[in-house]
Amino acid sequence: QLCCLLGFSLNYYLTLLHLFICSTWEEAVDYCRNKNYDLIRISSEMEQNTIATLVNTTNSSSVWLRLRQSRIFGFWFWIDETPLSYQNWTSGFPPQISSSHHCAVISKDNNFLWTSVSCLEKHPFICRSPLITN
Repeated sequence: QLCCLLGFSLNYYLTLLHLFICSTWEEAVDYCRNKNYDLIRISSEMEQNTIATLVNTTNSSSVWLRLRQSRIFGFWFWIDETPLSYQNWTSGFPPQISSSHHCAVISKDNNFLWTSVSCLEKHPFICRSPLITN
């Protein structure tokens, strides 16, 4: 999977740091946090479309989301504890997987829907920071 550094993008509600570095989910989370950013979270159709447009301009087939499955209870959650109000899964609902180490990607190959994969796989990622205005 081809990964490359793309740069910054601004829109009216968020700043994205396009870091297409192939990493495990944990490595991606740590990288973003070390830069005072967060791995992307999608909370609306507008954000979904923004991220899908960005991913579509790359050679990458998927990017990590800040979403993972609970190792104990099996439910899906954003790691910042934001409620999972907006969802866009390939199956229409969060997959119920018996294996406990799954995270989510937005997948170009699946029409930019969310897919469950092993957190140990390596995928590119995007960091985001809220746009600060005065």
